[in-house]
Amino acid sequence: MQGNRRTFLTASGQLLGAGWVAFHWPTISAAAATALATAESSPSARFANFTAAQGLDLDAIASQIVPSDETPGAHEAGAVYFMDAALGGFFAVHREEFLSQHMSFAADFAGRHGGASFARSESARQIDYLGRVATTPFFQSVRFLTVLGLLAHPKYGGNRDGIGWALVGFEDRHVFSPPFGYYDRDYPGFVPYAKKGEA
Repeated sequence: MQGNRRTFLTASGQLLGAGWVAFHWPTISAAAATALATAESSPSARFANFTAAQGLDLDAIASQIVPSDETPGAHEAGAVYFMDAALGGFFAVHREEFLSQHMSFAADFAGRHGGASFARSESARQIDYLGRVATTPFFQSVRFLTVLGLLAHPKYGGNRDGIGWALVGFEDRHVFSPPFGYYDRDYPGFVPYAKKGEA
């Protein structure tokens, strides 16, 4: 499970696009900082952009994208609070569309399951339904925000306690020297760079 999750998160991080993230980093950082402050303020922190019901649904969706099992997942990382802050920051331009899409998501789920809410349904039912909507713009947005919140630097809010970094095998150091991680540690062609002053 750990290997599959690491592959998923690494691939998802690449899909975010380094250029896009770099361009939007100031607003992403602000959203993440707000997310951390909100998440840590109390065990039942309030949302700025979600209702309680919306927050429960989005936390449940994020928890299926990166579940909590032998290792912590999106729930423990506070991804839902990052999403909430994002809708008031860099993702604000999509706020009304996103909330409208969630309304359709919730109504369709309830219609298929006798009025039940997504958040309060059993895991197998949630997984089955998410498989039906995996290609929709709403799910893709939630997936994007979940992964972004999970891999953001902890000081900016998402990735609480470095949970996301641990899942992808990233080691946080003040200074890095090659090889940089598990992905190139055993590369047979690796030759250490010459240090300053060496030939």
